[in-house]
Amino acid sequence: MPARRVLVNALSMSQGGGRSYVVNLLREIRRDHRGFRFTLLASPEQLEGLDTSGVEVDVVRLPAQPRAVRLPLRVLYEEVALPLRAWRHDLLYCVADICPPLAPVPVVVLMRNLNIYDRRFYEGPRTRALYSLARLGAPRARFAVFPSQAAADAIRGSIPLREDRVAVVPYGVSEASFAVSERAPSAVPYLFLPAAPERHKNIATLIESLQFVSDRSLEVWIGGSSLHDPAHSRELEELAARLGLGDRVRFLGPLPYAKVLAYYRGAVAFVFPSLLETFGHPLLEAMLAGAPVVASDIPVFREIAADTALYFPPLDAKALAARVDAVRADPAATQLRVARARERAAGFSWQASVDGLCAVFERALR
Repeated sequence: MPARRVLVNALSMSQGGGRSYVVNLLREIRRDHRGFRFTLLASPEQLEGLDTSGVEVDVVRLPAQPRAVRLPLRVLYEEVALPLRAWRHDLLYCVADICPPLAPVPVVVLMRNLNIYDRRFYEGPRTRALYSLARLGAPRARFAVFPSQAAADAIRGSIPLREDRVAVVPYGVSEASFAVSERAPSAVPYLFLPAAPERHKNIATLIESLQFVSDRSLEVWIGGSSLHDPAHSRELEELAARLGLGDRVRFLGPLPYAKVLAYYRGAVAFVFPSLLETFGHPLLEAMLAGAPVVASDIPVFREIAADTALYFPPLDAKALAARVDAVRADPAATQLRVARARERAAGFSWQASVDGLCAVFERALR
């Protein structure tokens, strides 16, 4: 029986979680195709630095700049031209919320961007348009896939999806994907957060917490940059300066994925203050790397980390500082949580994630 052909639409891939998802998906399907024949649809600049060996690639050339032109053209392509491109395949998999409402083959869509549905932080023409397109396409897909039950519950509150067309497939994590094992060289203790400085990440609360920690030499290191909201990065820098913390907050910019593990391992704690996440992949990375975890108390983080993290009310900087102090005050309890976290993270493998995804493909094709 010939392998079923799956077209993976990755035209939305940029940086951060979206790109790391595709990187890990490609690695796993290179290892085992599971009876499918995968083709990756992407633009030339998206393919730079991406290992696509063992996977067919279909290239689409879209304007690289400006972003205001590229996004509508990309969406127009996905709505109109993508169905025509998909007809030579048996299934179309769209990895970021938007999928064509009409296609000649079954469609599976990954729902992963809560800012489209909960627009408390980014309300504007872009998010409203993406919401309208998601609401048009996702209910007509054969399956909508969510990385967590919390994400499914949140998004289904704003988009009508049939219960029998919803699947929860958690992401995975693999220490091998980091490629290094050393600690980040540092003469000072630091809290680490690899995240784009965007409003829903709640980085302001993390910066403010430095006023209240016991160790006045403790720093905050933030790895990532925002394509969507560079103005917020400047606001965070101004906040740190206004609080007299400018020399204790480091904005590292984009970090090579292969080096992130070292930053986790060198940190006093990984702090995830986010207010809105569908999964929060850095949480799993930190758990596997052995970094103590301090996280905002939101449903998705409880779902992933359970009792292996210390939680704080998301907007309470003093409570965050108290949890950080607790990490250092009781090393024995911290190490027990770290050990449980490693064990729990090991259950979230990319092999299991892609097995689950391919099981959804099988159901869609039936």
